[in-house]
Amino acid sequence: MKPLPVAIAVAVLLALLWWFWPRDKAPPPPVADASKAPVASTAPAAPPASAEAPPPAPAPAPVVEPPPRATVYFAFDRSALRPDDAAALDAFVAKLQARDYTSVVVKGYADRIGEAPHNDALSKKRAEAAVAYLTSKGVDAKRSRVEAKGESEPVTGDTCKDLGAEDAKNAKLVDCLEKDRRAVIEVAL
Repeated sequence: MKPLPVAIAVAVLLALLWWFWPRDKAPPPPVADASKAPVASTAPAAPPASAEAPPPAPAPAPVVEPPPRATVYFAFDRSALRPDDAAALDAFVAKLQARDYTSVVVKGYADRIGEAPHNDALSKKRAEAAVAYLTSKGVDAKRSRVEAKGESEPVTGDTCKDLGAEDAKNAKLVDCLEKDRRAVIEVAL
């Protein structure tokens, strides 16, 4: 076969492929010369409806920090604050001063060892000791309230059950009930 007829056959084949090949894209629209376009008005044209910006995303919900709260613990049959509780109360005061509050409620508690009237009085002294410390750090005493809960609302539940005699000489029981000897400081906003 001669090279000329092969070249012609290839050229015809390429022309047919080009002619019948599917075209996905439409040709771009002609660009109008802006200098030749008539000017009807100097006011800016309104943007087309499809060009409207999407509505703004909703703002994230504000993070609401819970009211400050603190708990301090006491030695058996004592109402004096422990030295290591000062840091917890100082942190509480710092959080409190950064917020607007209505009142501070300090609830004092006692463990179940001893007579109920004694534990009621002791729980009141514990709450008063916490209020005195808070007042010394700038908390308004007029907005502080003391509640004596006595041996009610123990947090230890049944964990200290069956540990022997219910008296101060039972060191195991005294240690187990430590979390019941507390003052809880809460804020009403």
